[in-house]
Amino acid sequence: MEALQKTLFIIALLTLLPQTVRHLYVRWIEPTVSVLDKYEPPVKEGIKKAGSLDELVKQYDEARKKADEARKKASETEGRDADPMTSYRPADSETEILKTAIQEWETSAKVIFELRFFWVCGLVLLILGLLCYQQQYLWSGLTLITTGLSEMIWWTSPSFRWGGGSREFDKLLTNKIAFSLASIILLLIMGHLVERMNSLRVKI
Repeated sequence: MEALQKTLFIIALLTLLPQTVRHLYVRWIEPTVSVLDKYEPPVKEGIKKAGSLDELVKQYDEARKKADEARKKASETEGRDADPMTSYRPADSETEILKTAIQEWETSAKVIFELRFFWVCGLVLLILGLLCYQQQYLWSGLTLITTGLSEMIWWTSPSFRWGGGSREFDKLLTNKIAFSLASIILLLIMGHLVERMNSLRVKI
């Protein structure tokens, strides 16, 4: 069993360390500036500066009002036969860009909640596994420990940046970095405790 424990420990550590390094790279080092940024519509700059979902919704409301006004004006000046694709495409384009940004923000917020919830679930399983292992229920304890660590590793796995990212995506990365580091620390502590319990069991 000790050989299996060491193998699982090494696999978990080999998974957590590289993905933590990747989180750090994407959060603070990865280049996000392009020479094409100057050609992007102003609405994208507003999305990057938005500090909350409410700010994005406010921008979306304003863009929709502009799009509605453009439609109304085009209908009044050009008649019903006006080509809608040429009459108010810019306003509609801004609306779609903001709609996508809102959906991505909500997705990131949902992933943050799931990360925190399932990581705590993994921590509970890890603690239960250590308690079972201490009570000499070795295989049950090892199973719970492995399941708990797997849960932590899965929910701290890398996320991919969409459309240049947003502050909520940066918040998601920061959470993943924090929970990945916490997982590594717990893994090292757990490895030390299991090794100590194994040595005590051999002496007895």
